[in-house]
Amino acid sequence: MRAPLLVVVCAVLLAGCAGPTVPSSPAGPASPAAAASAAPSVAATPSAEPEPTPTNAGAGILAAVPTACYGLGEGDCRLVLEHIATLLTAADAPVRYVQVGPFGCPADQGCPPTLAAKPEGDVMLEQAGGALSFHVTMRNGTLAAERQDFFGVSLPPLSKPPIPVRPQPHALGHCGLWSGVDFGGSWWDPIGFVDTDHGDAINAAEGTIVIVGPDRALFTSKAGLAVQLVRHAGEKFLPFCD
Repeated sequence: MRAPLLVVVCAVLLAGCAGPTVPSSPAGPASPAAAASAAPSVAATPSAEPEPTPTNAGAGILAAVPTACYGLGEGDCRLVLEHIATLLTAADAPVRYVQVGPFGCPADQGCPPTLAAKPEGDVMLEQAGGALSFHVTMRNGTLAAERQDFFGVSLPPLSKPPIPVRPQPHALGHCGLWSGVDFGGSWWDPIGFVDTDHGDAINAAEGTIVIVGPDRALFTSKAGLAVQLVRHAGEKFLPFCD
């Protein structure tokens, strides 16, 4: 009789050691940390395509810089701007302002504002305390540009704030817009199309300046030259003017 009793006692002891049975729950999604630890590591492989040569500013960035088009219409001015952007390098300082032109008529008389009619001109890219310059030519439908020396000086504005809201008399210096527009404690840069066939663009001229929006102004000479302006922060680099 002892053998059956021993079997019963062992069965009871084994059931007690196993403990209560816990029903299993459906497996949920693994946490990000757990998934990461469980996933096999993959070594990074280099891209099949070579990295582009670093540049200071691509065409998109340069297109966002305030720009004046002296003697060229919007389309041709943009072509020149995009070409110049491809010539900038990582060694070039950031560009704050661009002056495309002047592009003049070869015969010194009025002609369409196109590269076909005005195939040669200069581009100035203002930087903090200095500037880059390129001489641009259009030959047989192909643009070419060559870096050249550019001489000038960086100057703070001499006018005093505040900026008057009402239209104010304003006179351009003896080099016209190249003398700079100093008004209300700030320099103001021409933007958009500038009619270089108009004498007031390059000569002393009297007119009126008025604020037309945040950091925007309009200069109109007495002889009818109208130029859009955007406020320039800090000192401005101006070319030497005879």
